[in-house]
Amino acid sequence: MEQQIYFAGAHTSAGYRDLIESNLTGLKHIFLLEGSTSEQRSLYIQHFFEKWRSLGEKFELLLNSLNPDRFTGVINRRLGCAIIDYAEHSSYQPQALGERERIINLSKQFKHKNQQDHHNIIRLQQCKNKMIKHAHSAFKTGLDIHDDLEAIFINAMDFKKADLVAEQLIEEVFTDQTSRNDNAEQFHRFLGASTANGVVDYIDQLTEPLQKRYLIKGRAGSGKSTLLRKIVAEAEKRHYSTEIYHCGFDPDSLDMVIIRELGMAIFDSTAPHQYEPSRHADQLVDLYQTTISPGTDEKYQEQISQLTTQYRSFIQQGIKYLAEAVKSNKKLEAIEKKYLEPNLATEQFEEFTDLVEKTLSDNN
Repeated sequence: MEQQIYFAGAHTSAGYRDLIESNLTGLKHIFLLEGSTSEQRSLYIQHFFEKWRSLGEKFELLLNSLNPDRFTGVINRRLGCAIIDYAEHSSYQPQALGERERIINLSKQFKHKNQQDHHNIIRLQQCKNKMIKHAHSAFKTGLDIHDDLEAIFINAMDFKKADLVAEQLIEEVFTDQTSRNDNAEQFHRFLGASTANGVVDYIDQLTEPLQKRYLIKGRAGSGKSTLLRKIVAEAEKRHYSTEIYHCGFDPDSLDMVIIRELGMAIFDSTAPHQYEPSRHADQLVDLYQTTISPGTDEKYQEQISQLTTQYRSFIQQGIKYLAEAVKSNKKLEAIEKKYLEPNLATEQFEEFTDLVEKTLSDNN
């Protein structure tokens, strides 16, 4: 059984960035869950990933970037089916609502709330949103500081050497091969995220079945994301499907590219997802040693240390705000649970599972 775990949305320096759309390309059945609580929607998703796992199916599990213990989607590509938390991925625009996509509203499981609890829920939702907004702001300040850190190394970079490293790596990765795939696709995702639990990533899990991993080392601004973009461009030219993993801090930068047809991954292996070679075929790509002027670290040691400390402090500040948002959400859900009708909840859950099973049975 093969499974992929990733984030399709993340709380970043650019706000909440949602990349769900490319991951739903080509699917025939998309069930969009809305209403109720994130906990209830996650449980619906969990039911199907556990069912498919027990059957040995390949599937993709999408995690909630605020609380990674919950799920925002599960995708089974063999069955052409996805079950998605629409409240978390509301940017998705259905293409054929009622046919390809179906919206499932779970709110009918709840009794009418009294006025006081209704006001408390609104207040807690506002508090949650405020904490998330503060987190985004902290991440944005952190990115601004990180840009100053990058400038030090960009000014010390030999761009001709960086181009040469990219050319040599492209030659090694592709060895003049071209895919026979007529329907090459690009899937945009996050391999990790800043969550209420801290910074997490799933590099090991995503790359587990691959034969070859290239681990990129280098300081901020040493061209890691640029190198990954060149790999993506070459893969596109050669008709390979790619999984493109964006940075959960700066979503306009890339952290990893996987070309499963070649059994290959190349990823940024510096903090906060710092990895060292641990498999026989792992290979380092050291951009600091090959492209940055010798002595740069020593020359700007004090400035680099100060900027790094400041940048990391704002990341931690943002994570604390996300943790506060989760606290507000838990209080909100505790109120909601008081109004949950168990019989209605069971009835709707059974209706939903029957609908999915019948849809897949009739169309596959």
